[in-house]
Amino acid sequence: MGVISIVVMSNKKNQQELKAILTKYINSQASLEEQEAVNSWYQSLGVGDEQDPALNDAVLKDKLKQSIQLYLRRKITGSNHWLRPHYLKYAAACLLLITAGIVIYSRVTALRESAKKEIVLFTGRGEHKQLHLADGSEVLLNVGSKLVISKDFGDKRRDVTLIGEAFFKVAKNPDKPFFIHSGNLETRVVGTSFNINAYPDLEKIKVAVLTGKVKVSGMVNGHNKILAQGMTKGATLSFYKATGNTELKIEDTELLTAWSSNKLYIDNATISDIARQLQRYYNIKVVNTVAANLKDRYTISFGKESMKVVLQTLSVLTRRKFVYADNQITIK
Repeated sequence: MGVISIVVMSNKKNQQELKAILTKYINSQASLEEQEAVNSWYQSLGVGDEQDPALNDAVLKDKLKQSIQLYLRRKITGSNHWLRPHYLKYAAACLLLITAGIVIYSRVTALRESAKKEIVLFTGRGEHKQLHLADGSEVLLNVGSKLVISKDFGDKRRDVTLIGEAFFKVAKNPDKPFFIHSGNLETRVVGTSFNINAYPDLEKIKVAVLTGKVKVSGMVNGHNKILAQGMTKGATLSFYKATGNTELKIEDTELLTAWSSNKLYIDNATISDIARQLQRYYNIKVVNTVAANLKDRYTISFGKESMKVVLQTLSVLTRRKFVYADNQITIK
């Protein structure tokens, strides 16, 4: 019985956990995952595979429980009358089971961990989605966006990954900061509200703060760099993907979150940017035949105007033709 003593001494915490699991098992109080862990390990020993066919699963489990009870009572002696040759295999199974306590404990832990999975949420074109996270935070996803909630969200910190655009209203918890990963940027908050625009097809990622304080870091030339230590209400940060340059300004954040009210706000955009934005906003195909020109940029906001009015206004503003026909917009 020295092997058991060594295991108990060297893995005291794990053995305590194991005893608790085994006690619940024999009292029929174990959870499904705990039952699965014990049964799976027991079956992996090959016990009963080629022995008496009269011993079905119920009998095997009963003998397993007998062995476990005996171990827990610690009354195993050389004179135990039940250790007949026919049942020696169950005693051996018990010893192997106890010796491998760390394996069972790890298996239950692995089962519990595997139950935690990433949560991936999407919005299609023309669709907004209101999300309520487990910590009490709220997220409004813009069209064509994706939010990935980490499987360990809320354990020590709160991590999500954003592709697209979203407005966040983060529940305050100083002990578990909230991190948003968007492209090369990482935005850290404790409890605040802000907007992040991080569509992959745009030239920049933009963070706009409505309330509270926000810290933004980013990968620049292969190095992680703090881009803004404490952005507060009205502050915006634009991170240009191609160059790694940043631009900090004070802006009207209500305009930057106009999309959440189904309004259209075009912010310092090129013709190509406008084309992509119209495509997302109206959920229709936009064909842009205008050559790329990064110098010409446009800013304008729309309320509830019709598409016809929006296209006419953009035509005047940009001196290009925005034409709607056959369920698509063409810019020329």
